Amino acid sequence: MVSPYARGNLVIAEGTEPNALIEKGFNAIGGISKLVKPGATVVVKPNFSVPRIPAEAATTNPLLVAALVKQCLAARAKEVKVIDYPFNSPPVCLTSSGIKAAVESVGGRAFTIDEQSFYTRVDMGGKILKTAEFSKDVLAADVFINFPILKHHSITKLTMGLKNMMGLVWDRGFFHKTDLNQAIAELAAFRKPQLTILDATRGITDNGPMGPGPIREYNQVIFGADPVAVDAYGATLFGLNPAEIDHLSIAAELGLGEMEMKKLTIVKV
Repeated sequence: MVSPYARGNLVIAEGTEPNALIEKGFNAIGGISKLVKPGATVVVKPNFSVPRIPAEAATTNPLLVAALVKQCLAARAKEVKVIDYPFNSPPVCLTSSGIKAAVESVGGRAFTIDEQSFYTRVDMGGKILKTAEFSKDVLAADVFINFPILKHHSITKLTMGLKNMMGLVWDRGFFHKTDLNQAIAELAAFRKPQLTILDATRGITDNGPMGPGPIREYNQVIFGADPVAVDAYGATLFGLNPAEIDHLSIAAELGLGEMEMKKLTIVKV
């Protein structure tokens, strides 16, 4: 058993069956009760930002998300909200991704935060990102779990956990008008999730983030509270040195986590 709550610690669940992957991952870190307490409000942030079906591997696997929701509710969470702000046809993304049906089938609530009323302006404290309108749901949550997919991105090379946080701010246009990588890292510093779970079962390796594109199967799900370590490992799966991902290097410099592979503690189950 390994605690994923220490810097650089990761648990890698290997396989293809969604419920087994989530169960194995949590068993390896001592159970979901370490994270989710009775009566807790849990917010899960997958990536369903593009109008693709699950088979196209451009959005977080909905069966993995449902398995997580089921575990949270079994731990007696009061409510589990599954949210994203798709940049293209939000209602279509919610349904085509399979997220809505899968989450609601196990008792969770899935919805898009595509109206300004879902956000409140906060002081981000960054060098570039000084203020932003950030998700009210995440700010109010007892537990926040980031659940990205590992896939190609045409601008940042990859999108994983740190990049996935952009779906929690209202004005993403600002990010693209300034230093995108610096802004991503500063956003990650503002509200670190208690746990990042990276869906690396299968993902597109080109033409991201929209897709469609060629798909590679990794058959892994990565668990860790260190968001930099999770993304660093994900980069290596994709065949990249973590240092090649600019926002990852900046996040490490900001002290958000460990990027050097030789310093990571990795347990596979």
